[in-house]
Amino acid sequence: MTHARACRRRYPAVWLLLLAVLLGPLGCSFSQSSKSSSDSSASSSDSSGSSSPGDTAYYDDVRTATEAYAKSGGPFDAYQKKLGDLAKDRGVTNWEENLGAYVAIGEGLAQAKASTGLVETFKDRLAPPGSPGSNDKRSAIQKGYESKK
Repeated sequence: MTHARACRRRYPAVWLLLLAVLLGPLGCSFSQSSKSSSDSSASSSDSSGSSSPGDTAYYDDVRTATEAYAKSGGPFDAYQKKLGDLAKDRGVTNWEENLGAYVAIGEGLAQAKASTGLVETFKDRLAPPGSPGSNDKRSAIQKGYESKK
């Protein structure tokens, strides 16, 4: 039996301690990167109301589509269908309950330099007073509009 093997058998706690000291920093860095990743997910989730990976691209699409619609007009139903199609393309489910989408709508309206009357029209069409979650949706549109004004 070699001397090293004999030492490992006599002092297993020493070898475990040495192994823990050598591998410990790897565990800490892994846990820190996991924490950092979950922190960033939480912050994007807080602002958008969702944490789907396609959300950021979807919000960009919603801003662009809203700006274009606000400038050119057209049937509102076609605009709403466009929002649903964009959500589907980006893997966003149930966009109607995603407050981040409403913030993006408000931002798109601001980018189009929409009047406050047009903003109110969007609120009334997308979140009629008394409908489920209408106050939150209306507030989200206003928040987005004011953030880009």
